[in-house]
Amino acid sequence: MTIKSNFFLLIKLVIMCLILFLFFDLISVLLGSLIIYVKKGFFPFSWSDVFASFFKSGYVGGLILGGGIWIKIWLKERKKQKLPLE
Repeated sequence: MTIKSNFFLLIKLVIMCLILFLFFDLISVLLGSLIIYVKKGFFPFSWSDVFASFFKSGYVGGLILGGGIWIKIWLKERKKQKLPLE
């Protein structure tokens, strides 16, 4: 793997993980709103709650997960290159 493709892989993984965490924030706010709707009778869903939750803590998980997956791939490639072929 070259440095350029390695960097693009890191960017791609981080963006995918950020989207994943945004999706999970959307699902959690939607489920919370559904529970409130069943209990109280009104549906308090708002996109500002989704983005507030994501910008409060979700982006950190996406960055860490993307970076962690990239490090794992990098270490696996490095180990594969160092192993002698028998």
